[in-house]
Amino acid sequence: MSPAVKPTYHQTSLEEARQLARVDAEGHVYLTPAEGEETYIGQFSTGGGEDEALQYFTRKFDELYNRALLLGARVATQADSSSALRGSLKSLEKELDGGTWLGDVNGLKTLLGEISAGIDEIAGLEKKQNDEAVAAKLQVRENIVAEAEKLAAADPESQHWKSAQARMEELFQTWKTEQRTPPRLSKSQEDPLWKRFREARSTFERHRKAFFVRRDKEAAEIKKAKEALIAEAESLQNSTDYGATTKAYHRLMESWKALGRGPRKTEDAQWTRFRAAQDVFFNARDEANKQIDAEYAKNLAAKEEILQKLRDLMPFTKPQAIKEQYFKLLDEWDAAGRVPRNDVKRMERAITEIQDAFREAEGAQWKRADPVKNERQNDMVTQLEETIAQLQQDLEQARAAGDATAQKEAEDALAARQSWLEMLKAS
Repeated sequence: MSPAVKPTYHQTSLEEARQLARVDAEGHVYLTPAEGEETYIGQFSTGGGEDEALQYFTRKFDELYNRALLLGARVATQADSSSALRGSLKSLEKELDGGTWLGDVNGLKTLLGEISAGIDEIAGLEKKQNDEAVAAKLQVRENIVAEAEKLAAADPESQHWKSAQARMEELFQTWKTEQRTPPRLSKSQEDPLWKRFREARSTFERHRKAFFVRRDKEAAEIKKAKEALIAEAESLQNSTDYGATTKAYHRLMESWKALGRGPRKTEDAQWTRFRAAQDVFFNARDEANKQIDAEYAKNLAAKEEILQKLRDLMPFTKPQAIKEQYFKLLDEWDAAGRVPRNDVKRMERAITEIQDAFREAEGAQWKRADPVKNERQNDMVTQLEETIAQLQQDLEQARAAGDATAQKEAEDALAARQSWLEMLKAS
């Protein structure tokens, strides 16, 4: 297992130190490599012996080595960022390269190399995580821009501007929050998205302002047009020409509806004035109609009596015998005059039913009284019945012979003659 993970403490033994260095009589310590010249390490001048001098310099090396082990443990547990760990490693490497040490220098260099490799792995993992975080960040920004563009592209006439404006502001605040929170996007990543977002906000605001300018203009036009309708309604409110004025008020109401609603406060006030003018007229008209209906009540009673007399003549089995009495009652009906408005349709329907019944009775009597026509019709019926009988025989023969063409011709001719026969019998 790597020394960066397993060892927790390093100590150079006195025996190892004696193999690596020597101490002269004055306490100077020298590295004694197997080959090459000796390297001076330093002097231990506390008056101690050779072993104390060696131990003094091995402790300095062991301290450096143990700091490396501690860094290795931090790397193994990913206790810090790769940049912080790399900084600590550089400090150890610089300290190692800048001095002459008594101890396993090659082992320490190997350990620092393994630590460097571990830091590289952490840096790679950090880069992967950062790339994923940046991708997620970009997606959040893209979602913000897409929703802003959707709001900007909506039909201004169907847009709910209050909620849409609030949502656009929320998107803008979310954008600013995303800018402040890590990871930060690069200029090349952020600028294209910001340009789209800014354009969407500008388009949205331009459409919003144009909509309200247009709406205010339309509201002013509606208000002006309705003022004209109110003026006309007020000019008609005292009219006694009830028929024509009623139609005029209906026309004004249709015009009012066609204009649509203006702002609520203005609309409600104008409607109150418009309706008040109508109420003056229609209340006066209703009062006049009540007086007229009271006058027509006598006419209604007379016509009810005439209707009963006409019904007593029914059914009209002999219309000629009662014709004079019938028309006399109709003259009395006309002379009785108008009835109240609520009874007009009922009375017209009743008299029409009686008149229709009388005309049908006269028509039936006339047909019975025309022997020439009846004889001619009987002859035609007889001829058609004979022709139909022959065609039925021809059809049976065609079916028996399997002659599809002859069968079709016979069926068509038979259907036509049967239709004519039905018409003759019904007339």
